[in-house]
Amino acid sequence: MDLTPQLQAFVRSVRAGSFSAASREAGTTPSAFSKQVARLEQKLGVPLVVRTGLGLQPTPEGEALFERVQRALDDITDACEEAARATGPRGVVRMSAPVELGHAWLVPRLPALHRAHPQIGLELGLADRFVDLHAEQFDVALRVGGEGDGRLVQRRIGRLRRNFCATPTYLKSHGVPRSPDALSRHAHLAILRGGLRVPWELPGGGRLVPQGPFAADSNEALRQLALAGVGIAWLPDVTIAADVKRGALRVLFADTPEDGLPIHLVFPQGRLLAPRVRAVVDFLAAAARTTMPA
Repeated sequence: MDLTPQLQAFVRSVRAGSFSAASREAGTTPSAFSKQVARLEQKLGVPLVVRTGLGLQPTPEGEALFERVQRALDDITDACEEAARATGPRGVVRMSAPVELGHAWLVPRLPALHRAHPQIGLELGLADRFVDLHAEQFDVALRVGGEGDGRLVQRRIGRLRRNFCATPTYLKSHGVPRSPDALSRHAHLAILRGGLRVPWELPGGGRLVPQGPFAADSNEALRQLALAGVGIAWLPDVTIAADVKRGALRVLFADTPEDGLPIHLVFPQGRLLAPRVRAVVDFLAAAARTTMPA
């Protein structure tokens, strides 16, 4: 029996979260999608979806079917796109990234990505929150830390480490701290999370709650304050890499770097990754080899 139309309607409805949203995407009516899913449930003899206050939710049987059929349909679409493509990868890639890592590392790589793959467009969503790639229909995400989602492939491209840094002028005026304990005698530029100052993780162990005249919930704001010479900041290496290279900031305790957190490119599982997504992932992974700590 050919269940392809019913399976397509089922997958699109679950992805969109409602028959109405799925029908708008397809340019048809909600009842058409509802009837197709009802026919599929009748043929299989199990309920696949339920309507809740949060929208359309798959039953356990529906969730299992959705995962397998979604991958199969995506693979078929990607295979057709690859077969029809003779001039290299093309199309739009939807990507998510944390705000500051996106600004500091990802966005500066995009002009080179465009030169390498001019037929690929990128729609970038910068957000400091967990983004569900399946529900929000992102192709790939840049993430810091572990993922733990079995539906996603993780490709590690580097580590995010933080460094204590200050301008040469500040250090000349206030002295260079020769040990982590000496940091307590300096002006601190503190990062805020939830209105609280985030403790500094000191090289060799221990913590210090940063004090001082300035605190902000943005690493970029602290970078600018550090460049102004008003204190010592604890900032991600990707945020200050260019400043360190040109000598505007000096890294302290460089011989005892922190372990940091892994940075991954993550994308949905599947036997065949769309060529446009593969091209973006491979390009960024190659770029990371020369611009991120291993």
